[in-house]
Amino acid sequence: MKGKHKLLSVALGAIFGVASMASHAATENVTSLTVTGGNFFLTGSPSVNPAITAGGGDPIVMGSYQGGTASASAEPNSAQTLTNFKYFGTPVYTFTAQSAENLVASPTGTIAGGAAPTGTVDTATNAIAMDMSSWFASWNGTNFNQGGAATGTVSACTATSCNYTLNWRSTVVGGPFNGQTGVWTLSGAAAVAPSPTPLPSPVWMLGSGLIGLVGVARRRKMS
Repeated sequence: MKGKHKLLSVALGAIFGVASMASHAATENVTSLTVTGGNFFLTGSPSVNPAITAGGGDPIVMGSYQGGTASASAEPNSAQTLTNFKYFGTPVYTFTAQSAENLVASPTGTIAGGAAPTGTVDTATNAIAMDMSSWFASWNGTNFNQGGAATGTVSACTATSCNYTLNWRSTVVGGPFNGQTGVWTLSGAAAVAPSPTPLPSPVWMLGSGLIGLVGVARRRKMS
């Protein structure tokens, strides 16, 4: 009987060891992005390629809008801009928002943004994927939605962070750069958190069955 109990204990240990590993897959949720570098250019002005560094609103926190909301009479909060760079010598303020108003007469109206940033890192393929659809740029009194689906690579991953390089493109609608494509690259450190994955039902069924066998064996011993 002792041998059976020992065998069951070993089997249970193996199953729940596999369960523990399965519950922490290679996919990690990004919780924030710290910007340490990058660049930006418009396809119509490829010779202008300013370097990007962190702004006052760094890091970019997932699931929240940052950088101030534009209004008809004021720039976004320049102290909380998410990145720091100039285009043709004029500061570009970046922020995330569900929508933003234009700050000049043309184009007029409200520009749609998107969901607050979210993303994942796959440490098995060293890839990062981000929803940056709420990304806005404000230049010389005009707001432009410059959001999109961003992809890139990660390296030097630990349990809590990865170095990343992220890229995306977005077409400018309205204003002096109408129809040109903004090309964005950001790099830095991504804070990550484990993304638990549900265990397959056969694993739970097998574990429950073995626990049941342990109970039967104990009752037989007592009788």
